[in-house]
Amino acid sequence: MKPSQKPKISFEPSDIDDLEDDEILELYQDAPEVHPDYSVKRLSPRTVIKASVDVDVDMSDAPDANASNLVFAETDIPVPRIRRVIRGQEDTYFVVQDYIEGSLLADVWSTYSIWRKLGVAFTLRRYVRQLRQLKASPTTPPGPLSAHEPRSCILPPFFGPSRSERGPFASYADFASFFNKWAREAYDMQRYPINHPIRDTRFDDSEALVLTHQDINPRNIIVGTDNRLWLIDWEWSGYYPPWFEYIGMVKQLKIEEEHNSYHEYWNLMIPFVCGPYFEQEKWCSAVEIGLISSV
Repeated sequence: MKPSQKPKISFEPSDIDDLEDDEILELYQDAPEVHPDYSVKRLSPRTVIKASVDVDVDMSDAPDANASNLVFAETDIPVPRIRRVIRGQEDTYFVVQDYIEGSLLADVWSTYSIWRKLGVAFTLRRYVRQLRQLKASPTTPPGPLSAHEPRSCILPPFFGPSRSERGPFASYADFASFFNKWAREAYDMQRYPINHPIRDTRFDDSEALVLTHQDINPRNIIVGTDNRLWLIDWEWSGYYPPWFEYIGMVKQLKIEEEHNSYHEYWNLMIPFVCGPYFEQEKWCSAVEIGLISSV
């Protein structure tokens, strides 16, 4: 079987297809957790269910499921097939998807040889390139994938944990304008002189919006029993500039290390996987105080 060929099980019927939504939610209550650090439960032998909070409570679709479905249909990236989306009460929804047998990359990374780690880097590089082929139309707003109105952008790597969502933004220009506004605030807070060169820098909107996972890290990759790398957890995904994937990986790595979770060589992989967006990273560091402190 070629590495890019999808497992046939992805196209088979699910073992929960005949259940009503109420029956699934009842099973969810007592279902065992798949992993203690994730809000994912084992619904049946071949499915899991994840509860999510929708920051846009008046919307009817699930953007993470929309992104996963698009990737499943248009790329060779292994992603669990979405079986059902169930709206719960108020801002809660549930996504039922295939259970993938395997281990989190975070749990096995330390056992890998340098050559196997390089293999992971090449695979993720190929995944990111495929995601960047999924471009937003000129009229599609930035942010999560939705069949309805623009959605709020969930970007903890950029906005910080206290208020990780902003928007929605009507257009790419509106999105860039938002960042440039808070960049000016950051420059003022740091008391850069009016004629300082940094004040001439702007948000990089030179490339089209592309599908971006925004949280590629070893915790969100399952090494399947077939040795494929399955990319999971599309909760922060959406249409963003290509360099956002790089910033997301860099920021998440720093958070992992702050929690004493260190993955050797991962930092060296990031520019190879996403491209060397060093200037954009420098710009983000300069304006970060403005974004995180904004209300």
